[in-house]
Amino acid sequence: MSEQKDLTQGNLLSTLLMFALPYIGANFLQALYGAADLIIVGKYCDSSVVSAVATGSQLLQTLIFFITGLTVSGTVLIGKSFGAKKYDEIIKIINTMTICFIFAAIVLSSVIIIFDNQLLHILQTPQDAFKSTLDYIWVCAAGLIFVFAYNAISAILRGLGNSIAPMFFVAISCIVNIITDIILVGKYNLGAQGAAIATIFSQAVSVIIGLIYLRKGEFVFDFKFRQIKFDIETAKELFKIGLPLSLQDTLLPLSFLFLFSIANSMGVAASAAYGSVVRLNAFMMLPAGSFAMSLTALTAQNLGAGKLHRAVNALKLSILFAFSFGLIFFIWQQLAPKSAIAIFTTNEEVLDAGALYLKSFSYDYLLVPFIFCFNGFFFGCGRTIFAAANSIFSSFAIRIPVAFLLCSLISDATLFELGIAAPSATIVTSTGAFLYLLYLYKSNKLLPQKT
Repeated sequence: MSEQKDLTQGNLLSTLLMFALPYIGANFLQALYGAADLIIVGKYCDSSVVSAVATGSQLLQTLIFFITGLTVSGTVLIGKSFGAKKYDEIIKIINTMTICFIFAAIVLSSVIIIFDNQLLHILQTPQDAFKSTLDYIWVCAAGLIFVFAYNAISAILRGLGNSIAPMFFVAISCIVNIITDIILVGKYNLGAQGAAIATIFSQAVSVIIGLIYLRKGEFVFDFKFRQIKFDIETAKELFKIGLPLSLQDTLLPLSFLFLFSIANSMGVAASAAYGSVVRLNAFMMLPAGSFAMSLTALTAQNLGAGKLHRAVNALKLSILFAFSFGLIFFIWQQLAPKSAIAIFTTNEEVLDAGALYLKSFSYDYLLVPFIFCFNGFFFGCGRTIFAAANSIFSSFAIRIPVAFLLCSLISDATLFELGIAAPSATIVTSTGAFLYLLYLYKSNKLLPQKT
């Protein structure tokens, strides 16, 4: 396994695919990792526990998006330094990331534990599932440091052009999670709490393996724990790029949490159906997300090397590949939506509710390739403020109002009406991103902002 790879050289198509495919594999395993909880809980527990894990994991996913937004800044800075051959800067970035993210993990864990009840009330968690949901989020909050560490290690390696090692780490974590889930949930009947313990334990295993890899691998830097130092200017750069991403990646899922609260208000079956579809969408959206984040690393390295034209061509290819996957998923959900939801449950009421949601929501599969790849390109350029503002605006000015109006104005509203909200928002976001890209191109401003 090559510890690092120069993404500024060689055939662009093969470079993109060789970097993106392991990324897709890692994200697939990550989605499977999350889905394992619901699949196993759905097999051994009643619908209230399924609802608890669905709600708790949705909250955890929101936190992961927040963490990912911060850590992507490391990918961008490391990618630029690697592309520019400024290897002495890389260890400084890694050192500062380590200290910043340890502090952030402690603060975030404390906030979750202190405001646990308030968070679940905001989500309108069904009363039957309330205690189990609390058990789930308490365990996850306690182990949040491992979630930070895994994402930071992956961000470092991807900035260096290595997408294979993170896939290897998550593969081991996925296996550990499934085995631990079966033991704790299936054998010892620990329900939602057992699912959470399995999730955090498996993350810890992947972190240990990742740290050993960083310490023992042959990199352009020498990673030593005893040499970790904090650099204030690097921290400013990390947060300048990462905070807009983190804000976007937090508020967008937060807008979906509002939709989750609407689904919860429709009853346990709708809650379980929506939670199952959220897990399903983790699989459906991962090709677009994977190409977008691969594009971020590729763009960062090429801009560091002064190769803007190569980065722009990578954007075009990424959209083409991501859209191809989206079209396949759209056709599947229009023709046989229940076949996908059946992975998580056999409850006919839940299957019916989920199928209604997918009939309308699946149009988003055709739209997200554009906005994901546009944003991936903007991230690699360092233009995170526009990307974040654009996505946040469409989420809260379009997605939530559309969902609220449709589900409140229609007396017998179902998850079908709720599903219309997402593609409505994505149309607005994609249009805004395209116009911004066109403006940068015509103004000869398609260059990375200095960080």
